[in-house]
Amino acid sequence: MMITQTPVRGFTLIEIIVSVGLFSVVMLVSTAAYFTIITLDKEARATNELVVNLSFAVDSISRNIRTGKNYSCAGVGNGTCSQFSFIDSQGQMVTYLMKGTTVAQCVFPQGDTTACSSSLAVSLTDPRITVNTLIFNVRGVGPSDSREPQTTMSIRGTMPSAQGRTVQFTLQTSATQRYLEI
Repeated sequence: MMITQTPVRGFTLIEIIVSVGLFSVVMLVSTAAYFTIITLDKEARATNELVVNLSFAVDSISRNIRTGKNYSCAGVGNGTCSQFSFIDSQGQMVTYLMKGTTVAQCVFPQGDTTACSSSLAVSLTDPRITVNTLIFNVRGVGPSDSREPQTTMSIRGTMPSAQGRTVQFTLQTSATQRYLEI
């Protein structure tokens, strides 16, 4: 009886070279896509950080305005101003204004007659955010106005974005006084 052996067959050198080449191309494309995704994620996180900072500042201002009293508006006129002051819920005099290209705040104890200026103010927004205009529209203040005090704040500016570009933004929010005068 004769036993026949089937020859053991393997991969040829050409097949191995082709498969390693294809694997290298796929890994190169995958790695490039991975690094691109990481770069885009970093840029998105940086932009998101600026947006969160600006949103926090606007929310903080709105919350303080809602619980404040004795609103006063200095600047343009007709209820429109660039500097807005009031007494907050702790009895402190609070003023919001522009300091260079940022939104800033002055806080003085009640009874302190120091005038708020940009040199005394503390910036609320990130310095990377460029605020071009800060306008307050105030209504319902003064002895002849019987409406509930309401303030609308508008902020316009730019912030850096991905790949060195800048994004223009306009933010507007309104706050109605919630102070109970009993």
